[in-house]
Amino acid sequence: MASASDMASTDCEATAETRSMLDEAKTPEALVGRLFGAALAMIDIVSVYIGDRLDLYRALRDGGSATSADLAERAVIDERYAREWLEQQAASGFLEVDDMAAPADRRRYGLPDAYAEPLLDPNSPWSIAPLARSIVACGKVLPQLLEAYRTGGGVEWADYGPDMIEAQGDFNRPWLVGSFGTEILPAIPAIHDRLTARPGARVADVACGVGWASIAIAIAYPAVHVDGFDLDPSSIEMAQANAREAGVEDRVTFAVRDAADPAAAAQYDVAVVVEAVHDLAQPVAVLAAIRRMLRPGGALLVADEKTEDAFTAPASDVERLFYGFSLLTCLPAAMTTRPTAATGTVIRPATLRQYASEAGFGGFERLDEPSLDMLRFYVLTS
Repeated sequence: MASASDMASTDCEATAETRSMLDEAKTPEALVGRLFGAALAMIDIVSVYIGDRLDLYRALRDGGSATSADLAERAVIDERYAREWLEQQAASGFLEVDDMAAPADRRRYGLPDAYAEPLLDPNSPWSIAPLARSIVACGKVLPQLLEAYRTGGGVEWADYGPDMIEAQGDFNRPWLVGSFGTEILPAIPAIHDRLTARPGARVADVACGVGWASIAIAIAYPAVHVDGFDLDPSSIEMAQANAREAGVEDRVTFAVRDAADPAAAAQYDVAVVVEAVHDLAQPVAVLAAIRRMLRPGGALLVADEKTEDAFTAPASDVERLFYGFSLLTCLPAAMTTRPTAATGTVIRPATLRQYASEAGFGGFERLDEPSLDMLRFYVLTS
């Protein structure tokens, strides 16, 4: 969860306003109004998902303004559905319409230039379409989720489908592609110095997902070789394709593999784990395995949620988002395995410090800089 760079910029103000509203308006009307607004927002999310997955926004950007028949032809969808979607998008303020008084089949709709980047550019810091994909993916497993809540079981990550897997990679893609190798890593001497200290340094990208961290490191450090590990085969397939497209497949390898594989012992100068420790059923065991993977003097860089240091209610909007994904995705996925730490998305710094200590890391540094709106960095050393 680390896209849409403005998401946290007004969070403090929004939190104060939310608390004031909740304190001053604890009435039935206020609750109904809040949930009515949430229902409208959910409709927006689903309508954006439709536009994203059917390439309707792309058809409008690439082909210009369109009637419902134009859009149906460009996107190969039914004209009546095209018309309803266009009208809903205009009514909700996502699209512009040239003549509202024109007959329905003659109205032309256009995508505002300012909205093209957030909806269509996965490398943009404003990219927001992955959020819609992830929310819809959560909706798909609600029957399983209810059963898990009743029984204490879990929901397998694979059950959320490709929407969630792609969205997870695209959440972090903007900053990984844009600044990870060029700004963030050079600003962390404990990591940068190891990547440049000797030719052919090796990096382990644990829980690599679709591979953007591995690719960014390989591009920024041409002498480095990166091995990415993940337990999800579909993620590895996407990672391999992404590496080929980026032209780094000669120095980046991806494999379906457990980090605890003893063959990896003492092979790596640096390891990275990007937004995954909180998802692990057994984080201490995995961190201990990573420690064994590192050569003497090696270091682990962890990026995980930028949570508050302690529980607060009402919480900030970002904290509420973390709790939402914890309820719907991260905790249920971690509950599929026993024993499980059942950390959830809201992993606080003290929890990560405890996991690192139990895993045998003697050094633990929480970094205030560099930082991202929704992620915090930690350096762990033996």
